[in-house]
Amino acid sequence: MSHETVNSRSHPRVHRDDVIDLAHDWFLAGRRVDIQALSRELKIGRATIYRWFAGREVVLGEVVWRILIDAIERVEARGGELDADKFVSNFGFLAETVRNYQPLERFVADDPEYALRVLTSRYSVVQGRLIEWTVGKLAAMPELSRYPDTSGLAYAVVRLGESFIWSDMITGDPPQPDKATAMVGMLIAGACANSSGRA
Repeated sequence: MSHETVNSRSHPRVHRDDVIDLAHDWFLAGRRVDIQALSRELKIGRATIYRWFAGREVVLGEVVWRILIDAIERVEARGGELDADKFVSNFGFLAETVRNYQPLERFVADDPEYALRVLTSRYSVVQGRLIEWTVGKLAAMPELSRYPDTSGLAYAVVRLGESFIWSDMITGDPPQPDKATAMVGMLIAGACANSSGRA
């Protein structure tokens, strides 16, 4: 009889979300998120966690995405019709909120290179989901109804934002969420002009 079979009879069944719940709690508390420690705390095998998430980088990506979703919900709770100006304003609010969030600041300061992979790498979940979210917002904007490449524009918005929001990890310059917002505003304005020119 396997260890995991015995485990399942003596403890409540553990699900994927339980791993992220615990990792999220540890992350907010400033505790290192470690696969072995998670498996020990949840009383499941490390192999199970690796089967669900492939590795620590993905687990941390899920944790960061949960933080971003919370920030996004607060942004969207501000209400108002989504147009170009509102999108840029929301982007600025989101950039400031995320960059100044203490647990994320601590994560970035502790291991900048690793944090950069989690936050901006295509191998993590954060960047891809943020691009998907941005595609949906851009597609809903009336000014971009004729824009030919919303996916490409969303990719550019996210990558441009990353360059300034996480500039301390990329170039060594201080974080510049305000400059990220200004640059994204210019990018969106150009896209809107391109879209209206196709009328």
